[in-house]
Amino acid sequence: MAVLKKILDLLKKYDYEHLKHDFVHRSSDAANIRGNSIEQAAKAIILKTDKGFIQCVLQGHKLIDYKKLKKVLNLKKVRLGTEEEVLELTGLTIGSIPPYGGLFELDVFVEEGLLELNYLYFSAGSHYDSIKIKPSDYVKSSGGIVKPFSK
Repeated sequence: MAVLKKILDLLKKYDYEHLKHDFVHRSSDAANIRGNSIEQAAKAIILKTDKGFIQCVLQGHKLIDYKKLKKVLNLKKVRLGTEEEVLELTGLTIGSIPPYGGLFELDVFVEEGLLELNYLYFSAGSHYDSIKIKPSDYVKSSGGIVKPFSK
């Protein structure tokens, strides 16, 4: 609950909705239970790079284009963080990671496609809590850097 409280504190000056729901693990399950489209689901992925760990946030139906990401961020190596690494970095399990990497001292990169949505939905530090927010407010509140890196 500490992560959720930190997120809610970050969002105090923004218009958002805190949603409570049954357990979800995947973006598609979360979208179904929340009643939003998979395109509106923002998934937060932690990656290990040659420069350390980072977080990438993109629409639930998209994949990271690793070649594009390496070029855009000037990286040599990129891979998904393991379950163990993610747990060690965040104290959270995969599927509950919020797109606020700054809470875990990670740089956050936001796929530019998220900005085209009216609203986006994301896990808020648990498998039972989500946030609905305007993409522009999310980017401001997260300090995320907008880049093109999906396919």
